[in-house]
Amino acid sequence: MNEFQLKNELIKLEKQILDITGNPLDRKHDCQFPEWIQDRVEFAVVTKFMSDRYFLLNLLFETHCTPEEVARLESINGMLLEMTNRTYNRTAEMVRTLMVMKKDDMDDDYELEGKLVPRFDIPYSVLHLEDDNYYGSDFIRMAAILQETEKHKPVMVDVYCDLSRLIEKTPSSTDKELECSNDLDDGYSWAEGPLWHPKLSHITICHALHALCTHMNWSIPDVLRLNDFSIEFKLSVQQFFYQKKNLIN
Repeated sequence: MNEFQLKNELIKLEKQILDITGNPLDRKHDCQFPEWIQDRVEFAVVTKFMSDRYFLLNLLFETHCTPEEVARLESINGMLLEMTNRTYNRTAEMVRTLMVMKKDDMDDDYELEGKLVPRFDIPYSVLHLEDDNYYGSDFIRMAAILQETEKHKPVMVDVYCDLSRLIEKTPSSTDKELECSNDLDDGYSWAEGPLWHPKLSHITICHALHALCTHMNWSIPDVLRLNDFSIEFKLSVQQFFYQKKNLIN
């Protein structure tokens, strides 16, 4: 398909998506679980349509790919690499804090997870760029829908620590010894899929950008407009109780 045909297909596809989801920015649809998310069939159809949209937008980017887009993607890549390292480092710091923290006698295990995720806060999380009209996508509403269809997929960065596995470690242990080191970004580029583009060859693509653009349905044009990312930490403290222990002889 030529550019004109791609854009027409994109417009028709997004209309089909919104026919199912409704306007995600409409307060009438502003509930935790809209109907289309609860309906397995509709959710699967929307996810498939978002995958098709991802494909069309990346084809348009492949042709368009302006110097301004290249510069913006390089800047985002650097920011995501910095946030990746911050996620790993901060998780390691929190593990060290847990190691010296006074424990409750009933605590059996501690699990800590640090994540880096894209964040959509209607509608300020999506930037307006000069070439919005070239793509013709409804980027803001599509970002709100992507926030739902992609939330259960592997995230950009996921650092998981189970303190029971680190029982022989101490607060002076290195980040690597605490299983909190960024071994994925080792100087080699993660340029795969749509990121494998001659105009992007000078960029050492970090794993977080790779995950966003190849493991999920965020197209490169979507990513160029994403304004918000979030580092999130979750601590789980487990206490196990038994009515009666079952001992097997």
